[in-house]
Amino acid sequence: MWTMPRSRLLRRRCLFLLAALSITCTRVESVIYIKNVILQVSPASTVERGSELTLTCNADVVQSGSSSPLLKFTFFKDFDNHNSVHMLYTNTSYEVKYTINKARASHSGTYKCEVMDDNKHKDSSPQTIIIKGQQTPVLSMDKKSVYEGDTVKITCDAGDEGGELTFIFKEGSREIHRQKDDTGKVQWNHSLTSVGMADLSCLYLINTGSEILKSNLSNTVSVIVKGLDFTPTITVLPSTQVIEGDSVHIRCGVEGGSRTSADLSLSEGRRLLGMGNYTEYKVNAKATDAGKYECSARVKTVEKSVYANLTVKELFSTPVLTITPTEVFERQRFTLACKSSNIALEKIRHEDVKYSIYRNNQTLSSVNGIYETIAQTETNGKYTCSAQVNTTIIKWSQPIIFTAKVLVSKPIISVPGEVILGRPFQIQCYSQKGSFPIVYKLKRNNVILSQTRVSKPTEKAIFNASIVSEGEIHQFRCEAQNENTETVQMSDKLYSLVTVPVGKPYLMTLPVLHDISEDHNITFVCSVQTGTPPFTFQWYHGESQYPLTTNVEMKNYSKYTLSSPTSIHDGNYYCKVSNSAGKEEVSDQIVITVNMARWKMGLIIGACLLFVSMLILALALLIRYRAKRVKVNGSNGAGIWSVRPPVLDSSEAVDVEEPEEPNVEYTEVLHPQTANPAEVPLKKGTDTVYSEVQSLSPELMLQYTSISQLKSSVWTEVTPERMRC
Repeated sequence: MWTMPRSRLLRRRCLFLLAALSITCTRVESVIYIKNVILQVSPASTVERGSELTLTCNADVVQSGSSSPLLKFTFFKDFDNHNSVHMLYTNTSYEVKYTINKARASHSGTYKCEVMDDNKHKDSSPQTIIIKGQQTPVLSMDKKSVYEGDTVKITCDAGDEGGELTFIFKEGSREIHRQKDDTGKVQWNHSLTSVGMADLSCLYLINTGSEILKSNLSNTVSVIVKGLDFTPTITVLPSTQVIEGDSVHIRCGVEGGSRTSADLSLSEGRRLLGMGNYTEYKVNAKATDAGKYECSARVKTVEKSVYANLTVKELFSTPVLTITPTEVFERQRFTLACKSSNIALEKIRHEDVKYSIYRNNQTLSSVNGIYETIAQTETNGKYTCSAQVNTTIIKWSQPIIFTAKVLVSKPIISVPGEVILGRPFQIQCYSQKGSFPIVYKLKRNNVILSQTRVSKPTEKAIFNASIVSEGEIHQFRCEAQNENTETVQMSDKLYSLVTVPVGKPYLMTLPVLHDISEDHNITFVCSVQTGTPPFTFQWYHGESQYPLTTNVEMKNYSKYTLSSPTSIHDGNYYCKVSNSAGKEEVSDQIVITVNMARWKMGLIIGACLLFVSMLILALALLIRYRAKRVKVNGSNGAGIWSVRPPVLDSSEAVDVEEPEEPNVEYTEVLHPQTANPAEVPLKKGTDTVYSEVQSLSPELMLQYTSISQLKSSVWTEVTPERMRC
């Protein structure tokens, strides 16, 4: 990015300090307000390369006081507020100009200015400036003809451009180097390795902030590259195809006029076999020596290579160790065999290969590569074998880790949860020992119900079952067997606590329902016939949702006593019973009626009898009195009863004076009947007495519970003899 020259910047800073000192002496404190800042570009925002550009920053300021404020004007490019392109302090003007004499492409970008007074500042709107046209760079070179590997100095010049440039060097259309510089000119040393004509050129890039500008391509300079006279050679003796054990000699050399200055190296893959002015490699060939060999020769920076492929036929192949059978359980016999599949019969015989078998690096007594034994804990370990011809070549097999499989142990049968009669439950089978996979079978009375295969320790053999009686729990057994074996292990019978749900409870009272009175306690007895203790007993009264009491019992019944019952305890009673099966059963309801205490009832009856007796006596005296007033006339035996005239209601007799009447007697004539004369007068007399009793006061009538009771009472007191009187 373009920056102000250092000497010019120092001069401006000195001037600013002098101006600030002079102003400080005469300045009167004032307050300003920056309303607006405007940045203007002339002659235009887009100009040709080499034009003169002027950026004018205007500050619209409002102030109080007579002294002019000291303002700081700063110009920024591409929003970089930490790197200004121009800055000026002034108290004599509200306008500052920044001039670019010869505009270059590097001056392209986005500009803005800032005006500041103490801690107050304001920015202008950004303005984008575009400078058209870039300088075409010039490429030069110190040599026009070189040998391959020689270095030439290339210069790319664009000194008329300003700012930071990125130079790109090309050989033909291929970019070979990139470098940044802010002086407008770069140099680079380039090594030419390809024989022929090399065409070199350059260009540069300018980052304006908003875009990257690319210059035209420079002139092209051609350089003749002459080849060096050297050629690497590689020789394999006796041949590139040998058999293990053969001696192999590989030589790496160089031919040509430059061979004396060549550096040689011989390698196979990543293995460096030798290096120097003359290189060779000798080895008794093994199968691992087969591969691609490279001979490289380097003169200056030029390197040439030549290759040779070596094929080594195996004298015998790498032995393979096998175990038979593939799955071996403890106490089973197994065999290990070590064998090389390919043998170079043109050099050796089968008998020339000697095999050895090892367990944990200890030699086993094998015969012709065969070893037999019985599997047990001691036979577990790492097995390998070797094949050897004479003492020169020995090959090892891949190791095998052998572990004899463990036969399944006697399974354990159990119930992981709770067994509730009549509900499904789960049965688990588990063997403490045994190699996976293991097949478990659930049997009931030796009949297979279900089976499952367990392949890893995290899996469980779980079966679903159900029973309808407690004794059926012992009919289950579990069978375990390693897969692909004939060994079977049977568990013991299943033993587990069976929870029987409670049956319907029965509720009764002591004493029995027909003999419950206030002077006796009531004992409720709730019992169940079936179920597994402990039982939870609860008693309820009426519609209440809360129990009267709760008891937990180990026996199949429980009692609840209601002391000193009264009539408020009348109603329905029932009990609920539950156990660990979770099911709650409810008894039938019984109705309780509490009778009055016997001594209270006797007292009331005695009082009633005394009252009735007194009432009957009073009635008898009344009847006797009225009977004395009756006169009987007539000779035919018919009786005439006096009839009393109707009596006025007491309400009608109020305040009315009646003349005194004489005592008049009225009679009722009784006519003879054909029926039994003894019955008719009796009946007539009884009805008459009954009608008289009806005229008694209401208080006396309330002592009788019914009219029929009144009739019976009167009938017993009024006899026919009294009626005749």
